[in-house]
Amino acid sequence: MKKNKKTFTHIVNDYIKEKWAIGHSFEKATQVLQRIIHLQNSIDYGLPILSEELANCWIEKTAWENETNRCRRISVLRGLAAYMIRIGYDTKAIPGRLAPQRDYSYTPYIFSERELGLILGATDRLCEKGLSRHSDLIFPIVFRILIGCGTRITETLHIEKRDVDLENGTLILRHTKDAKERIIPVAASLVDRCRLYQTKCQVFRSFGCTPCFFPNRHGVPYSSDTAYRLFRRALSLAGISHGGKGKGPRLHDLRHTYAVRVLNRWVQAGNNLTTALPYLAIYMGHAGLKASEHYLRLTTTMFPELVQTVENKYGWVIPEAYHE
Repeated sequence: MKKNKKTFTHIVNDYIKEKWAIGHSFEKATQVLQRIIHLQNSIDYGLPILSEELANCWIEKTAWENETNRCRRISVLRGLAAYMIRIGYDTKAIPGRLAPQRDYSYTPYIFSERELGLILGATDRLCEKGLSRHSDLIFPIVFRILIGCGTRITETLHIEKRDVDLENGTLILRHTKDAKERIIPVAASLVDRCRLYQTKCQVFRSFGCTPCFFPNRHGVPYSSDTAYRLFRRALSLAGISHGGKGKGPRLHDLRHTYAVRVLNRWVQAGNNLTTALPYLAIYMGHAGLKASEHYLRLTTTMFPELVQTVENKYGWVIPEAYHE
């Protein structure tokens, strides 16, 4: 056991700092770690250890959570345990078998072309009312990037000015899920909107004092919660029903829809998915084809001919996903 005066809280904070320093998006895990600290204080009294009692208590499934949420909780503890072992603390290792990967119960909602148009129209109308300072300029573009580029909401909101190349029509995504930068091509119409947006924002002093391309009034990126609340209002205005918490449609389903639309175009064009799917996986920011399974949910109601084609040759590409 490492001999020093650090408490368990100090260790966890160091772990969080390390994750942020190497570029991981760690907001939700940080919240989970605060719960682990609270539990550890009641079991191990803040000592610099991660005991078997704590581990057993943490991995136990609660009455109100599903298996997916339990797996996420255990994954966070496993990461912390591995960190503590690496730097020499007395720690109970958390084996992977305690949090098996399971099929996700949520079926992504795939929007039709008409529904996507309704969402954009509703977003434009809501933003015209002035949600916050120059949000009427920001969110119509943000939602067009989500729909037209298939990006995640967090990496979109964190785009910086230096990442926007209007000459070549590309965006660089730096704040990504796995800390892997990606270059995203942008349609000419969206490039024109970004150029007009840049011009209009010059009158705002806060815009000139921040590296962010989509800053709020404090000069930092908007939160994904702000975007989600706008999305829910846009759904209502567009007449698209929502099934309630955990049932969707979710904001992340715009990303699923993008992937399904791409697959549909490829199949219709007669492209070979054996060679095409790796390109989609790289574009979407996945570590490999297996990761893409979480984002390419194919629905028989929208594209029956696509599903039949893919299931015949690539039956493993029947993914499910959870909200990021």
